[in-house]
Amino acid sequence: MKNKIIFLITIALTICITGCSKGKIEDLAENVKKIQLTGNLVTYQAYYHNVIEYDKNAGSGISHLFEKDRRLFAEYTGTIKLGIDMSKVKIEVKGKEINVFIPTASVIGEPNVDKDDFKTENFIEDDDGFINKNPLTLDDSTAAFEKAQKNIKDDASNNKDLLSIAQKRAKVILEENIRQLSGLYDKEYNINWEYGV
Repeated sequence: MKNKIIFLITIALTICITGCSKGKIEDLAENVKKIQLTGNLVTYQAYYHNVIEYDKNAGSGISHLFEKDRRLFAEYTGTIKLGIDMSKVKIEVKGKEINVFIPTASVIGEPNVDKDDFKTENFIEDDDGFINKNPLTLDDSTAAFEKAQKNIKDDASNNKDLLSIAQKRAKVILEENIRQLSGLYDKEYNINWEYGV
């Protein structure tokens, strides 16, 4: 009789443990789905301090006779954000294995360049013509500013080191979120990472 009671208690505990474990995995899968969102996750902001060269061509026609082409320089600062598109993140739970795909990082939004650096008085310029002047205008400032923004965006978009840092930071943020949402601090589950290239 005593053996029968011990046997029944063992079976009840086994069913309870198995049921709890299955429920825990289902809860994990539900919680992990909360991370798969849309939008962008900014993980890194790069700082730039550059000098831009801008050519101001002489005008054409009689009124611009003797005008000369001019070369101008502007020192400027700016920042740009990098991160990942969350809609491309894939998270899959298979038992105690969590497989996560992180897409390649990219530039998010437009660069933030300080417009004050492009005031005409801040340009370093070569000499103007003696007879006919070719002065700086607001259009020149705007064109130089737009060129600086494009330079920063192009550089960040093609800088593999910056993009790699942004992608690795995304991994840290996602891992922390998965562990918080799922209560995985006990190391019971294994997270496998795959990276877009």
